[in-house]
Formats: sequence, C-alpha cells, structure tokens
Amino acid sequence: MPFSYGSAAARDPRRRSPSLDGHSGLEDLFQKHIELEEDVDDETWDVKPLFFDEEVEADYAAMRAERMEREAEKKKREEEERKREAEDTKREEAKIAWRREKHKSVINSIREFDRKSKTIVWTRFPFEDFSKFDLDEESAIPPMRHTAVKYEKGCIMYWSANILSIKIVSSDVGFPINVYGTVIARDSLDSKCIYLFRCNRRDSQFIKTEGESLILVGPSRGFILQDFIFLEVNLKIKIDQGKEKTLSKGLLQIDGRVVTRQDIEVRTLSHASWYSKLEVHYIAVKKAVEATIEFRVLQGDFCGKIKAHTTSIPLKNKMLLYHSNRGGVVTSDGGGTIQLWRPVVTVSLHDMLLFTIVTLTQADNDGTAETPIIKNKRIIEFTPKLYDADQDEIYCGSVKFHVKVTWSLVDRSNLVM
Repeated sequence: MPFSYGSAAARDPRRRSPSLDGHSGLEDLFQKHIELEEDVDDETWDVKPLFFDEEVEADYAAMRAERMEREAEKKKREEEERKREAEDTKREEAKIAWRREKHKSVINSIREFDRKSKTIVWTRFPFEDFSKFDLDEESAIPPMRHTAVKYEKGCIMYWSANILSIKIVSSDVGFPINVYGTVIARDSLDSKCIYLFRCNRRDSQFIKTEGESLILVGPSRGFILQDFIFLEVNLKIKIDQGKEKTLSKGLLQIDGRVVTRQDIEVRTLSHASWYSKLEVHYIAVKKAVEATIEFRVLQGDFCGKIKAHTTSIPLKNKMLLYHSNRGGVVTSDGGGTIQLWRPVVTVSLHDMLLFTIVTLTQADNDGTAETPIIKNKRIIEFTPKLYDADQDEIYCGSVKFHVKVTWSLVDRSNLVM
C-alpha cells in the first residue's frame, strides 16, 4: 500500500514503514504536519496581503462609503425630480384643460339662435383665445399717441374708417321705441372694446320713426383698417311691466382687404336680426390722420349743435358731435368746455376737416309777443397735418368759441410717442 501523510500507518507507531526506522526526528516532523492538516478545517485563518496597510484600507472604505452615499443622494434627487416633473405635467395638463373649458364656455355663450334668420349666429368677436382674452375689456390705447412726433412727408400711412351713423330702418314691434344697449367696434391694434353706442335702460334713447340714427359716443381713438373692423351689436327695447326684448344682435365686419381697393364712398352694412333691421353707414379713409377735437365756449350760452364732415363725406352724412337737446346748454361761466359725444374722427391727409356750428338764441322783444328764435350757422375748416395742433377762435351769432384740433398719425404702433 502506498504511503501518505494522512494514512493510518503514518499515525500509528506500530505500523510505521520499515524504511523510516532509525529516523525518529523525521517521523516526529511528519506527525506534527499531519496533525496540523487535521485541524485546518476547524480553524479560520486571518490571511492578509503581503503589503497590507490598515490606514490605506480605512481610506478606501471611507471612499466606498462616500461614493455609495453620493449614489444614494443622486438616486434620491432623480426620484424627487421625476416626482416634480410628474406634478408639473399634471398641473400643466389641468391648466390646459381649464383653459380649454373656459374658451369653450365663452365660445358657446357668443353663439345664439336668431329668430329672424332662423340660424345660429355669432353675436360677438370670436377670434381670440378666451382663456386669456377678456371680451369686455376696453381698449386702453389713447388718441393723440403720435402728436409730438415730427413725421416727414413720404412716411408710411395707413387706412382708417369713420362710422358715420347707425340707423334702425325697420322694427317688427313698430315705432316709437326706447332703445338701449351697446354697439362695440374692434380693430387690429388690440381687438379690445371701443364703444360707439352705450346706453343703459334708465337713459334709453327714444326713437320716434324708422331711419332715425342712434346717438353715437365714439370712437375714443382713430381706427386702423388693415384687415377687419368688427362691430358687435346688442340692442334692446323696453316693453311692458319693466321687461325687455332683444331688438338687434349680431356681429358685422368691415373688410379692409376689399374696401381699400374700391372707390372711396359712403358704404352701408345691413343687418337684419331678431326684431329689426339696422344699417351702418361708414367711409374708408386713405392716408389717415387722427383729429382730436375740443370746443370751448368763451362768451355767451351755447344752445345748438355741432357736426363734422370731410370733403370726402357728403353733407347728408355729417357726423353729429353734440346737440344741446340731449347734452344740455353750455355756458361760458361754467367752464365752457363742451363734452363732445364724438371727440375723435379720422381725415385723409388730402382732405379738409369741416365743422358746422348752429346756435339758437332768443331775439329781444318788448314782451308783448312770443320771443322768436334766431338761428345762426357757421362753418370752420382745418387742413390736416401729420402731427401738431391747430386752434382758432370764432363767433357764431353771439356765442364765441375756442376750437382746437390735435393731429396724430394713424399708425400700427399702440405706444404713446
């Protein structure tokens, strides 16, 4: 049997190999080696590298711990970022849904069934994002924006338009009627409200017969006619027992793309809706400048009316600026300023602006007969300018007026220069 260190012959002295007799020291060495082999499975040896350094190992361990901490922090930040992004996405989706619903709600509110045409019609301007746009906000763009700018001849000039009159030409409920409500204009400068007619129920306008004009109170600035001017009509009438009825309602438009390519003349928009038919008379203005008008009584008491027109506007289409029958008598000792209903008109640079002033005064008599009324008439004209102002003092009968016209270019800019 072959010899091995772990065999029974090696461990038992009685079974030693004869070849090892006489070498007891070597036998003892083999015996110790065998005993160590038998104990190796019951012991754990702490084996360290040859060049082991506890301090370096501690540094490596600290670096590993720091790296793991950084990775954990990074993972935490990434998780928090994912949560924030998810929350932002959720909020944005909710915002978009809210905006969509708000826009839809406004759109639904400005479409109505018209009993006369028997169709669904737009009643207000629909071409905006109504989650952000306020349909009832008035235009904050003032007149006289470019009065102080010294423009030279040859500068870029734009088209405008004057709304000459709005008339109720027929009524399904007959005449007379008490009319109130609004007519709003919008142009491309800001699409905000510019009131042309604005009357509440308490101060309704009494319309005696067909073809009578509404008393216009605007615009507050000159229009720019690049593409469209939109008109929103919402007129009502008083009926019995404090109730009201819609007289006319709808959306009209002046298409600048068309009228600026045609002859300059008075044009008519007809609108039949609900219980009436009305007509809007307007005229386009080429190379337009804005005229802001002021009248002040310097002497006497003004009872009468003031109208304006240009050389392109027929006399029958004069614009009524003031009438004492509705606005009251203006006296010089009361400050004298006449609150014109329509203080702004636009004029072509090649036209003339004319004012017709009519005053009514009582003649002196001996008191034995009815006092006659004397009617005086005066026409004054102004030449348009690109900027600056003109003023004059005139008499009409016994009444002395101070008249001022401030000129400003009709421009696409809505900034005050």
